[in-house]
Amino acid sequence: MINFHCKLDNPWSDRWDFLWSKHRMIAKHKAWELGVYRTNTIVELYFHYRIRCDHAGVKFMFSLFGYTIELNLYDTRHWDYDNKTWGTYAESS
Repeated sequence: MINFHCKLDNPWSDRWDFLWSKHRMIAKHKAWELGVYRTNTIVELYFHYRIRCDHAGVKFMFSLFGYTIELNLYDTRHWDYDNKTWGTYAESS
């Protein structure tokens, strides 16, 4: 896992509004999500990369003056820690 997060919030505001979202499947088990929010964040840079865990993938967020853009590229499967392999709930039924 690689994680980087730097954030500066406005302490006198609790604003958080959902503005827009879009999501699609890229491949059989890969998907992306894009979201835009109105927040109390003055500036933020967030990068998160995970492998071999539930919904592994890359997440990137950028905020500036109260608006946040979030991009998430991820695997839709769950990691089976016992068997050390990918699995889905449909496969285990």
